[in-house]
Amino acid sequence: MTIYSSQPGDIPTPVSFDELADRLADFGQSHPSEIHGYLCGLLSAGSRPDVQQWLKQLAEQMGDKFFDEAMGQLLSQLFLHTLNELESGSLSVTLLLPDDDEALGLRTVSLGLWCQSFISGFGQGLENRQVSEMVEEVLRDFAEISLIETAEDNDESERLYIDVSEFVRLAWLNVFAELCQPGPQSDKEPSGESGDSGKTMH
Repeated sequence: MTIYSSQPGDIPTPVSFDELADRLADFGQSHPSEIHGYLCGLLSAGSRPDVQQWLKQLAEQMGDKFFDEAMGQLLSQLFLHTLNELESGSLSVTLLLPDDDEALGLRTVSLGLWCQSFISGFGQGLENRQVSEMVEEVLRDFAEISLIETAEDNDESERLYIDVSEFVRLAWLNVFAELCQPGPQSDKEPSGESGDSGKTMH
């Protein structure tokens, strides 16, 4: 299978929710937000598979699916774009969720799936390493948000969805920054000094 690749200096283009959803229609229950959440959790825990390893991991998560060339290209592009955004330190990274003009119910369910899958990917990438209390708190929050229910489609619910999705985005960036981007003077305070135990993830 031919894998999407970029030349040095190229910035992989983003993958849209609708484009990935259309491709996933032939793969059963898989959902774009679920796949992106799993990838973001994996990367935020410090795991750095190459594209081939990522596709293999994902295929196993999806029940040993076989990706044709078009699907492999799109998933590779999603992987490379997400990794590039995170490692560039950009604060504009986004969750892969339905567009704002889609029904609130669909967006709410997608946000819950993203959080649930982030926890799964994070646990796989972290293995048995310890994390700080801040990271544990984010994971607890994500677990609660993963149970989010479809709200009535009104202005108040829309504002709540926007607030929660922005909270998730910023919390994700904080986790990535702590585990994958140590500060320039991090030798002054060893990470994990609090001795907090990492959660066992499922």
